[in-house]
Amino acid sequence: MDGLPFIPGFRFNDITKQYFNLSAQFHWKNGYALPKAKSTGIGKSPLDVDTILYGQNFDVAGYDPTLTYGKAKDAPKPIELPHFVKLDRKCLSFNGYTQHTITNSPIETFRVRKVKITYFLVDDTIAVVEPVVKNAGYVQGCVLKRGQIPNPYREGRPWHWSDFIIGEEINFYGIAYRLCGCDLYTRNYLTSMGVVVSENLPVIDDPYTAIREKKQNEQSKLSTLSSDGKSAEDKLRQFLEYDGKVLRFYAIWNCDISDPTDFKYFTIVYYLTDDRLEISASKTMGNNCELNPSAVFLSKMKLPKHWSNLPPNFPSIYLEAGNEEYQEYYRPRDFIIGNTISVMGRRFMLYDCDPFTRDYYKDMLKIVQPEPIQTINLKKDDLTVARLAIPPHTGIGDPDDTRQNCLSLVPKPPKTLDFVTFVLNATKKLRYKLKMVPVYEVDSLRDFIMEYCIGNDQMCIVELASKNSGFIKGRFMSAARLRKPNTSVDSNQFYGPKDFAIGAELHAKGLVFIITELDLWSYNYMNENKDMFTQEAIEGAKRFLESKNLLNNQENVENQENQIAVHESTPIVSAT
Repeated sequence: MDGLPFIPGFRFNDITKQYFNLSAQFHWKNGYALPKAKSTGIGKSPLDVDTILYGQNFDVAGYDPTLTYGKAKDAPKPIELPHFVKLDRKCLSFNGYTQHTITNSPIETFRVRKVKITYFLVDDTIAVVEPVVKNAGYVQGCVLKRGQIPNPYREGRPWHWSDFIIGEEINFYGIAYRLCGCDLYTRNYLTSMGVVVSENLPVIDDPYTAIREKKQNEQSKLSTLSSDGKSAEDKLRQFLEYDGKVLRFYAIWNCDISDPTDFKYFTIVYYLTDDRLEISASKTMGNNCELNPSAVFLSKMKLPKHWSNLPPNFPSIYLEAGNEEYQEYYRPRDFIIGNTISVMGRRFMLYDCDPFTRDYYKDMLKIVQPEPIQTINLKKDDLTVARLAIPPHTGIGDPDDTRQNCLSLVPKPPKTLDFVTFVLNATKKLRYKLKMVPVYEVDSLRDFIMEYCIGNDQMCIVELASKNSGFIKGRFMSAARLRKPNTSVDSNQFYGPKDFAIGAELHAKGLVFIITELDLWSYNYMNENKDMFTQEAIEGAKRFLESKNLLNNQENVENQENQIAVHESTPIVSAT
């Protein structure tokens, strides 16, 4: 059949075949289509050439692949990594120190500053960092930023890792650093590059740091004991045993400066946990006292017995003294009813306590507190109390200002006049002409005018112009109240209207003046207010005005004005 020609009538297929289905070309695995080994054809008939049955007994050992695939190609050459990729993030770390000379110091001549030198292999840059030491007293951290540093021993070349030798010095911009060691990676890298690395050397001690550590060790030995001699364990036991337990006392304080008749009441709370106390002001006295909101007189603190008794070596620049300066503090045995305690210079008297405090003293301290003391309120009982006297005038300023400084801490302006009286009489002034009692012969030519303001009792003196006297006219004394001579400063005796009369003497600015004349308005004011002047002053003014013919002219003018007023008021009667 194989040799027959392919002509009509001849068959090449098997006439007994009944199935003509085509087997699947792919099989599915994990959701993916994979090629399937083709071992059967149409109708599951075995394949002759493509079947894998012929290759099962294939001799692999004697097979030469070059007969099928040809000569193999050469293996690809390895890719050389660039310099910046190969050495990225690879650094050499060295430890060292530098010495700084210290002048004018009694405890040290030099100071050792430890540094860490980092060498970056990627670009041959160097960074110097100083580890931070607490309370060192100088700037620390980054000493030298990252960058290439020129080598002073090799011109035109920066420092290289081959120049770093342990035990030798390197110079960065004039500062010498001695290398004492390196880390394990640096040691392995230098060894791989053929460099013999010495063993790490110890860094010399800093004298200042050694002194500080010695003092800290001495203080740590005493840290278990507090300033009051109690150990930390005792203080913890005291806290656990007396937590929430307080001693409450009631005290009274008399402030003699502000008001000697006024007593102020306070509540003293003593905390047994830490031996501190707190003082708060109260509105009333006794066990049922009402505390003022936010009226804390003394915040919670340990109260020293002698707050002003400080040691002579205590510096005055401190604002407050600490526990080391005070040697003795108030304890529960110091709080006995009837005793007086000192609170920052103020004396508080204890007059009562609460029931718990009495039981504590009786059971724990074996002390029986006395009975409560009945305090006396001087204001309510109308008891006489001596007032503080105003001190004499010191000569500085006005006596009224000195008095105001004694009456209050923030002085107020003294009231020297009545405002209503001043407004009504501000424009009313008495004018007198004065003549100076001559000290020199030329003083007899000088004339003065004195004005006295009735509203504020101030007087001013003005000198008049006089020909060829050599004195310039103008104000001789500004407006002020003039004190009488030979009188006490505290008596407040000033010149007034009753002292002004023709021929009277006035002492001003160390000179003596005599009143020689007055104007007509002043005389009329005298007649209208005779209670303000003496009768002799009124009569003397009248005689002066009559001698000058000023009073008669005024009376004639007043008579004429009265006749005119009467004539105008009389009706005109016509003759018929």
